[in-house]
Amino acid sequence: MSAAAQLLLVGALDVNLNADELESCAHTINSLSDILDSLSAPPESPPLLRAKEIADSISKLDPSSIQQLADSGPLAAHTAHLWWLVAGKAAVQTLSALLDTFLEQGILLNDEILYWEDVLGSQWYIALYALQTSPSRLWHKFLQIRYSHGYTAIQTTPLARSLQGGWIHFYDSVRRCINEREQRILRGKLLSMLTGTKTDVRRKRISLKAMKNFNATGIGILLREFFPSGTDDDLPKGATFESHTDSSWHQAVDRGVIAMETLLRTALDDTKGPDCAEFVLTAVNEQSSASPSWPQTMSVQAQTRVIERLETILRDLLPRYTATSMSNMEIYGRPSRIVRYWLPLSIGLFSASTSLNILYSRRYELLSWISDIGSTAVDFWTNWVLEPIQRLIGTIRHDEQSEIALMSKNSLEADRASLERMVVDFVLDHGKHGQGDTAIDTSVVADKVREGDLTPVLMAYEKDLRTPFIGTVRGDLVRALLIQIQKTKVDVEIAIGGIDSLLRSQELVFGFVGLTPGILVSYACLQWLWRTFGNRKGLRMGRQQDDLRHALRYAIPLLQTPE
Repeated sequence: MSAAAQLLLVGALDVNLNADELESCAHTINSLSDILDSLSAPPESPPLLRAKEIADSISKLDPSSIQQLADSGPLAAHTAHLWWLVAGKAAVQTLSALLDTFLEQGILLNDEILYWEDVLGSQWYIALYALQTSPSRLWHKFLQIRYSHGYTAIQTTPLARSLQGGWIHFYDSVRRCINEREQRILRGKLLSMLTGTKTDVRRKRISLKAMKNFNATGIGILLREFFPSGTDDDLPKGATFESHTDSSWHQAVDRGVIAMETLLRTALDDTKGPDCAEFVLTAVNEQSSASPSWPQTMSVQAQTRVIERLETILRDLLPRYTATSMSNMEIYGRPSRIVRYWLPLSIGLFSASTSLNILYSRRYELLSWISDIGSTAVDFWTNWVLEPIQRLIGTIRHDEQSEIALMSKNSLEADRASLERMVVDFVLDHGKHGQGDTAIDTSVVADKVREGDLTPVLMAYEKDLRTPFIGTVRGDLVRALLIQIQKTKVDVEIAIGGIDSLLRSQELVFGFVGLTPGILVSYACLQWLWRTFGNRKGLRMGRQQDDLRHALRYAIPLLQTPE
């Protein structure tokens, strides 16, 4: 026995019920408790129950047993309260199922509306849609002509007369086709066809928007009726606070169920039109005013009426509404895949043999192209992705093979030592001829050369320039020029060494810069392959997130109230 049944039976003992009445009370209350538990979804399953499951649960209610228990008197109020708990929980589950249906259909309707807006945004799309639907249009036109005029009898004529009439008709047709006026009429018909196509697209978009607005209006009406805003300051005459609170949520459940039933019946009624919010609210107010209030809500008839309406909604109205909405979306939504792709499929079917012959005759070229594309991709991956990564890792580890260098390590020292020897030899040779036995300190000369001072060489060079012919014959002028060339070479190597030091300090930056293009190209190619051949669920989720973001952007100003 459930806890609720035990609690109510304890109250029943206080009013001195006999054994048979206690057994009947226990059975009825246990039945209500089981139904109440069945309206709750298990923890491991989704929180929303399906419409069939809700209908099966509330169909187990037995009004006759409840009426018998209510007539017994003592437990009538407790039983009615438990009955209303079942009705309220079933109403909430029904509301969830109906809101879920409205929201799911709203997403589908929004996709179809965006499709038609894309078609209306381009004349090329309009022409393409007219071409896609041309077979069905021609077929419907043929059926209209057939059923409006009927079959025309074919009159038999002699052979000569039929041939003569055929030639006359042929020449007359050619003359009309050449006529400029007929050409203008033909262009006008073509433009008229495009205009009619655009009108048809707009009509479908308007119908889909009306369905979407109806769903949005329905959600607002249901939330308003199930969660009314009001105060309980004034109690009805003769009612306690507890009874008035029970009556308030009883009436909220009753109004919510009436709103769901009226909304679905209005949606299924073609004469009401899509903009029927005022009609639904008026009908709900009229039926709610006719519904019983406290304490009449405690009667079995009032409770049974709510359950019957819920069962009608779940078993009849909601399935019919879902089927009707899907049928309308098929009528006003985008064409089927056969209609959209019949032209390329037909072209592919008729040109399949020719395409296969061309492919077979050029199979070696195609294989060569595929091989070249594959080798190019492999070389790109190796040379622009793998090798830069290896060099970057070597730079991080200070690998000597991965270091950036503009010249060899010992080049500057060797050229500087050669310059020192050349200057020292030049000074010694000129010292022997110009200074006699005066000793020359070669270490001082070498130190000055390291500092870039070539004063002895330049002085001899300036002296030889006064008598260039003699200096050239003697060789001193050429020797001084070669020493200056060596000095220039050393200066260039010193400058390159500075640049080399700067590059070595930025090796990691250059490594990342060299790796970036290959990584970006590889990422773009992989993204394109994933979008083309991969799972498109992520793309759909991203598109739905964008739609939700735009919807919230419009909803936030509507929800903000002035201070």
